[in-house]
Amino acid sequence: MYTTEITASPDETNEHITYGSAHIGGATSLKFSFDDTGMTILLRPKSSLTIGRRDETTNTIPDVDLAPYGAVERGVSRQHGRLDVAEGTIMLTDTGSSNGTYLNGQRLLPNQPRILREGDEVRFGKLVTHISFQ
Repeated sequence: MYTTEITASPDETNEHITYGSAHIGGATSLKFSFDDTGMTILLRPKSSLTIGRRDETTNTIPDVDLAPYGAVERGVSRQHGRLDVAEGTIMLTDTGSSNGTYLNGQRLLPNQPRILREGDEVRFGKLVTHISFQ
């Protein structure tokens, strides 16, 4: 298994998170698990992170680069979405991507934030990941 850790602001506190919970607490990490590759991304967002894929041609470099996880082949946009932390929850927003962002099978409307919960499935284009809080 391969894990990439992206830390916006590290914090050492740990909380117990139950399945379906939307509250992450101040120090909980957000884990994206990619089932088809066995790879994971561990995030510690404190404010806002852009999600997408790196593109050398346009010099696009998102905070969370999904290119190593098959983003190009699966239709992930350069600026696909955004994660925002607000009042102990993490919000996911599609930022006008070409192939859509799906939360538990439901397509998100562009620029309409949705709360992420423990156990959610998120699809960026055709790139599927599962969310867990740690």
